[in-house]
Amino acid sequence: MLTAASQVLLRSEELLEQGKWLLVNPTDGQVFSELANPDVHGFHQFFDIYEQSVAVTKGQGRDSQHQFAAAYEADASFDGAVLYLPKAKAHGQMLLANIAPCLKPGATLLVVGENKGGIKSAAKLLTPYSDNVNKIDSARHCAMFAAVIDKPVAPFDITKWQDVSEYQVSDITFKVCSLPGVFSHGDLDTGTQLLLDNIDRVVSGRILDFACGAGIIGCFAGLKNAQAQVVMSDVSALAIYCSQKSAELNGVKAQIIPSNGLRALTGKFAQVFTNPPFHTGIKTDYSVTESFMQQLKNHLQDRGSLILVANKFLRYADELEKQFKSVQFLKETSKFSVYCCRR
Repeated sequence: MLTAASQVLLRSEELLEQGKWLLVNPTDGQVFSELANPDVHGFHQFFDIYEQSVAVTKGQGRDSQHQFAAAYEADASFDGAVLYLPKAKAHGQMLLANIAPCLKPGATLLVVGENKGGIKSAAKLLTPYSDNVNKIDSARHCAMFAAVIDKPVAPFDITKWQDVSEYQVSDITFKVCSLPGVFSHGDLDTGTQLLLDNIDRVVSGRILDFACGAGIIGCFAGLKNAQAQVVMSDVSALAIYCSQKSAELNGVKAQIIPSNGLRALTGKFAQVFTNPPFHTGIKTDYSVTESFMQQLKNHLQDRGSLILVANKFLRYADELEKQFKSVQFLKETSKFSVYCCRR
């Protein structure tokens, strides 16, 4: 089903009928089946939409024209691009800095998004690239802006957007690389720190940092027990990139896997740690975490454990008790709960 942003884009489909176009972080894969132009490519930072988009393109009998990456890499120049505006303003700025060098001079750059997602700021985001910015549509609680690239564009360097911070929890000091668009960018959030404070032991077996973000939990666990076989997974290409850099900074050997939930993960784990998401974009969405809790028992070894931190208002205890034999509260504060669950 098309999202509201894609519906608004298709109201101006004639703009994309000619030339080579790039859709940046589309919010659904179905939009590629609705566009008549066969030379529309996709740049995805979310693995679920990437997989959907590849399936749609193959279903049309075409070679995949999609890239899943933290930064788009292409020698070819595009005649136009569409950016689906992300939640974080700095993330949008970084994406524009990345995409603008991939466009021909005079190319059209469209930005579409929801009113609640900050689309009204799109004109300011586009002014570094164009003196010709216009709002061209507004519908379904969304808006779309168009700009013509008429200013010089600098080459993109993702390292200029990175933040490297150092933290100490208990007696472990570690470094974290983060980028705009990654959870708790440039900061150690309170919930994750509470979880780390309550990890008494990391086993020497295979462990998983689920929804790893910048790799904070996985790196901490790997430093706490160098014999642990660390696996980190996330749906976000930015998170995968940052986790790889964080692991390198800390000398932690880790397998880092892009995955929509647990789908891409094989084998079983002795321990799983997570501060799971409850948003998709700007919308509250518990489905990822609920599916994770329901499916995890199939990925845990006998006597394996899950340590999970969540905002206290998220009532996860009932679902966890349905799925696990033992559910304990390791720690509760006024804002967070840390659960320990066992098969």
